[in-house]
Amino acid sequence: MSLAAPKFRAEPFSRQNAKAIPPSGMSPEAIWHVIYDTQTYTSAATTSLDFFAAINADKSLSNMEAAGQFPAPQVFNIYGINADLWTAAPISTNAALLGDLNDLFLLLLVGRPRWTFTLQNKIYGPYPLTLLHATGGPSGYLQATTAAAGSTQAGINMPHGGWNYNGSITIPAQTSFQFNVTWQAAQTLTANWLLRVSMSGILSRAVK
Repeated sequence: MSLAAPKFRAEPFSRQNAKAIPPSGMSPEAIWHVIYDTQTYTSAATTSLDFFAAINADKSLSNMEAAGQFPAPQVFNIYGINADLWTAAPISTNAALLGDLNDLFLLLLVGRPRWTFTLQNKIYGPYPLTLLHATGGPSGYLQATTAAAGSTQAGINMPHGGWNYNGSITIPAQTSFQFNVTWQAAQTLTANWLLRVSMSGILSRAVK
């Protein structure tokens, strides 16, 4: 592997200034962006979850600026879609077959979850939830000896790959869209889980 510094080409100052100082406050800029929304799967109760439908004051759970749409003059080209699942804390249980890993198996496979994306009245899907991989997360192994038989488990969805529309779907400004996940039946888990759906892509917005 070469450690040599990459070659750079200097652009004229006029071109650099045109990018940094656009002639109009409404001139567009394009940035890589991620929108995300988080919903709670309630054990033994949830069969369907809707995402991006509302504004959440907690921006660590959702960064939607408007309910179910992008405000004008923003336009979003979708590339990747991912899903992260987690509990508030790793599950500690005396039953070796219960815990995070078993819960994930129920949520991702046994419950046969499917996701659909709807832009206005046009539906994409349904597709299996397992096609949406995680954005990342901890990976490790824990072994312990305790007085009573038990286990502590922590698990995440597969943290690689994911769905990719490669920019072929565009969400115009002030146009309604929906993202839904549906399970065949409610799954009984060791705890309630959080499910975060993220969509990454190119956001075109006004330079202010």
